[in-house]
Amino acid sequence: MSRRKKKRGPFAKEEGDTNPTSFNLTALMDILSNIIFFLMASFGAQTLELTSASKVTLPSSTSEMTLKMSISVAVGMEEMFVEDEPILKLNNGELTGLDSERFLPKLEETLKRIKAQRLAKNEKPKEEDEVVLFIADKRLRYAVIDRVMKTCARVGFTKFRYAVSKK
Repeated sequence: MSRRKKKRGPFAKEEGDTNPTSFNLTALMDILSNIIFFLMASFGAQTLELTSASKVTLPSSTSEMTLKMSISVAVGMEEMFVEDEPILKLNNGELTGLDSERFLPKLEETLKRIKAQRLAKNEKPKEEDEVVLFIADKRLRYAVIDRVMKTCARVGFTKFRYAVSKK
């Protein structure tokens, strides 16, 4: 008589083996729960509440990029804000207070002051410290947006992120 070997699975008990292989499902469920929790927390919706620029009508977009905190420059049809601080009045979307080189001295002074304050706090500037979150009314002319961006670049803020409303 020949003895046929039975097929055994990878976790089957071998002859002479006193400890059967088993899984502790509680530990695996804990790990899975933690992973799901952190994924849900990181993919949460990011919104920005515009307190100072409430009269700004943002352009719409379907972008899914995440929002990183940076210096906010908001330009509406009537007023300009830097970090929720009103710095300049606009005349129905037209800039006032341009210097001889067509830059905005009040915006320049404010950005220099904010940059100096942030550099005093940090030894090494972070990436988000050099980015401007540009909040512009969709009804503004390109020339106005161009002047504001060139003034920001003159101070050293050459990277921009644009605020839009989600469709």
